[in-house]
Amino acid sequence: MKRSIVLTVVAALSQTIAVFAGPEPKQVVAPPPPPPPEFFRPNEFDIGAFATWVDFPNSRNQGGSVHGWGGGMDFTYWFPWKYAGVRFQGTGLSIHSGIGHTSRTVNILGQEEKVSFGGGSVAAGLINADVLLRLPLDDFWPGVHLAPYAFGGFGGILVGSGGEGRTINQTFIVTGPINNPNFSPTTREVTLRGRVRNSIRNNIGTDRVLGRIGGGLEYRFTPNIGIFTEASYVIPNGASNNFVDWNFIGLRYAF
Repeated sequence: MKRSIVLTVVAALSQTIAVFAGPEPKQVVAPPPPPPPEFFRPNEFDIGAFATWVDFPNSRNQGGSVHGWGGGMDFTYWFPWKYAGVRFQGTGLSIHSGIGHTSRTVNILGQEEKVSFGGGSVAAGLINADVLLRLPLDDFWPGVHLAPYAFGGFGGILVGSGGEGRTINQTFIVTGPINNPNFSPTTREVTLRGRVRNSIRNNIGTDRVLGRIGGGLEYRFTPNIGIFTEASYVIPNGASNNFVDWNFIGLRYAF
């Protein structure tokens, strides 16, 4: 009997302790951290600005070199598949002949004389439409916000007026007639006027359509701001006028 009373009291006390202890504490689960921002995103629209240098390697075979400096802008859209996109790019250039001031021997009324002339410059514009493929390296190495890319497309080169070299206006003292025993030699002044055709027009010619292929590197400091450099081999319609186009000191803003 006493044992039953003791067990009843112990059971009642255990229920009382459970009531006063309250409900069991709930376990709090922290939410997962947000994913890191993408530096190269799908459906991205980019605006870039850059400086440009071009070189016509075939001009060296013609006794000089032709090169140019300038700058431009591009507008790029990356598809929902962020590894491919399309771009429109425009560049303004001042193309120079690197021959410099030189002279040539010409025959003036049977007498050889040296005519001095120099190179010239011509304004030109490049427009291109390209397809691009890129590979963001931070897909494989987080924190390496670098993306090599390749591109190819077509466009045109628009050549301005000028580029024919400077005007020749030189006066020579010529003794003649030459090799004529019936007349005594006489001396006269002969003025030679004209313009020298230099290798700029020889290499570029008139406005032309062109194709090009190339590649570059872009580095992103933030998901919106980056720098890039790229080079392309440009093939205008026509022979012996291919050139190299290097866009450097490029800045890009991505929306």
